Amino acid sequence: MKKSDKTIIKHIPDFLDYCDIEKGLSNSTQKSYHRFLGRLVDWLKITGKENLKPHELTNEDIWNYRVYLSRKYKYRGKPLKKTTQNYYLIALRALLSYFTDKDIVSIPAGKIKLPKDAKGEKTVKFLNLEQIEKLLLAPNNKTKIGLRDRAILETLFSTGLRIAELIALNKEQFANIKNKKDLELSIIGKGDNPRTVYFSERALSWLKKYLETRKDKEKALFIHYRSRKGIENRLTARSIQRIIKRCAIKTGVPIFTTPHTLRHCLHPSTRIVLSNKIVSARDLFFHRSTKIQSIDWRDLSLKKAKLISKNYHITPLYSILADGYNIICSPKHRLFTLGPKGIEEIKAKDLKIGNYVMGIKKINFRGRKYFHPDFWRIIGYTLGDGTVSKQRRGIILNDKNRKILKFYQKLIKNLFNYQAKIGKSKGRKAYEMKIYNKELVEFLQSLGLNRKSAHLRVPKYLFSATKNEIAQFLAGFYDAEGNSGTIRLFSSSLELLKDIQVLLLRFGIDSHINKRKRTVTLPQGRKFTHNFYTLHILHRPDQLRFIKYMKTQKISFLKIEPGFEGEKLPVGKILIEIRKDTDRKKIFWSDKLKKNFGINYVARYFHKLHPVKKTVKKIIAQLEEFKYSSKVLNNLKKIAYTNTIKWLRVKEKKLFHSPRYSTYDFGLNQEFGNLITDGFISHNSFATDLLSKGVDLRTIQEFLGHRSITSTQIYTHVTSKRLREIHRKFHSGRKLKE
Repeated sequence: MKKSDKTIIKHIPDFLDYCDIEKGLSNSTQKSYHRFLGRLVDWLKITGKENLKPHELTNEDIWNYRVYLSRKYKYRGKPLKKTTQNYYLIALRALLSYFTDKDIVSIPAGKIKLPKDAKGEKTVKFLNLEQIEKLLLAPNNKTKIGLRDRAILETLFSTGLRIAELIALNKEQFANIKNKKDLELSIIGKGDNPRTVYFSERALSWLKKYLETRKDKEKALFIHYRSRKGIENRLTARSIQRIIKRCAIKTGVPIFTTPHTLRHCLHPSTRIVLSNKIVSARDLFFHRSTKIQSIDWRDLSLKKAKLISKNYHITPLYSILADGYNIICSPKHRLFTLGPKGIEEIKAKDLKIGNYVMGIKKINFRGRKYFHPDFWRIIGYTLGDGTVSKQRRGIILNDKNRKILKFYQKLIKNLFNYQAKIGKSKGRKAYEMKIYNKELVEFLQSLGLNRKSAHLRVPKYLFSATKNEIAQFLAGFYDAEGNSGTIRLFSSSLELLKDIQVLLLRFGIDSHINKRKRTVTLPQGRKFTHNFYTLHILHRPDQLRFIKYMKTQKISFLKIEPGFEGEKLPVGKILIEIRKDTDRKKIFWSDKLKKNFGINYVARYFHKLHPVKKTVKKIIAQLEEFKYSSKVLNNLKKIAYTNTIKWLRVKEKKLFHSPRYSTYDFGLNQEFGNLITDGFISHNSFATDLLSKGVDLRTIQEFLGHRSITSTQIYTHVTSKRLREIHRKFHSGRKLKE
């Protein structure tokens, strides 16, 4: 790190060039940074610190600048809102990050904490379908301006375009839409990234009506209807905002509705088990398959059920954590718990900490072959601790253990006839192996292995692959990210570990995800704190299955629990109900239970203590010896003898923070009426009010063109063709009452 001779003010042009050339930020973002840093420049001049250099900036200076923004600076005579203050601080933080990146001594960017929004400044971040419909019907379709406004609203809702992308549209792009029922259009979005957007049949119909009124020679698609000679009449971003605000006020929709609000009326996703694969809820909504795996209530076995209905609705969401499994669902979403009579439904909103809900022990289907198992192992290892670089046209694998790299060197030689080289990593006490192969790089990128670590996901093919392929992939991932000792996997991607958790269920392996915060010191000395996740395999039977199937290179270092007392069943309420019934019928069985099976105090299992399966089976045997029978006992027998389900204790329930509240809903044939969702058994009604993370939740990044995966809850494995099909079915299927 070096001290700079240039002042902070003179560094700002260099910072803006850095944003353009190295960060690749859009012109709009660069302009915003320039504008917000202009306020910093004003403050430096007001306080006589215009010659302040980066290393001379103190914490006290930062505090005084924040006080200036909060109390002294006025915009149009009014104090800045907390959210607006954040924009100025974010720009300053970006400048400090630039100093760090360029090895210039200054205050770390992490020192600047953003103020929380005041209670009165919280905004509604979503619209429900009724509000959307009201908004779309607001313009007066009998006027030119009304037709234009309706076309704007329909276009925003259909395409998810940003406001800058909307106003950049030109009339010539729609010259040939007269006889079309839908349209896909390539645009240049944020960061100059190309993407495809889709216009529904309804949106196109309103664009046609609007364009029929246009007799002018203006280039822009959406224009002002006022004459300004020599000046383009293209609508501005502010004009679009005013149009939407005007429509919102007219219809009673929240007046803080914005173009950005309309962009986010899209649907999220989760993992659901079909007869031959695992798919997201959104994919299932548009999937042709009608066969789903479901629990047969007659014997609690897994059977195939028929999907008979699909729907969606909009609702607030809960995030429920139960024994390391996570489900995000609507308040009315129904899971299954244990009551006095046996298995019963319970709504998410009624769940309490300590309740038990039903989960799945094992997922069964054959799967199909995709790649050589050794190739899957290389993919797993690369996902865990590799770098896939398009610029370098290579893959770099890292490990402190040279023997592990030599193992993968041999696999690569056998598969590709390529001799990869192993050498010392620069600046690290580790080794690295480099594989230069353009085609391999492009293929691994297509699987998503070039994403940032916090946004990695399991390649989509694994969700329908054979167990052997999955085992090799997981062995490779464990070689890279697994623990030597207790069996644990590590990742900064919650969604990745949830993917792996579901894959482990193919082997009947129970696992638990935990979250913790971790502070990391970078090579430059800078520290940052982030969420980190671990996936634990806790119990001896599951640990033994893991070792049996996943032949990791760390297998000799793994620790196994010395014993396992057995799976516990939270059947206290059922035992109380049986005890009441036997007392009424004067069947006194507890003394015999003590004599025959050595169970002294059966009452201890009525409340806090839970018996293991073996104990429950002994209780059942004793009751049957007394010729006792009842529906409740039959239900207890099914629970005790099944190897399909398990019981998950609720550890946390909280409102989910995502602005996306659109959810999917599936109906199955009434014989079964349930489905498997992220390891839980869900009722088929409101069954998939679910999201995946990350904070597991994901909508379509490609569709919305977000720069970061965290902006959107991405559907990572949806092709452009698939997006088109999804869009056509979703946006063209609903008619409004004009």
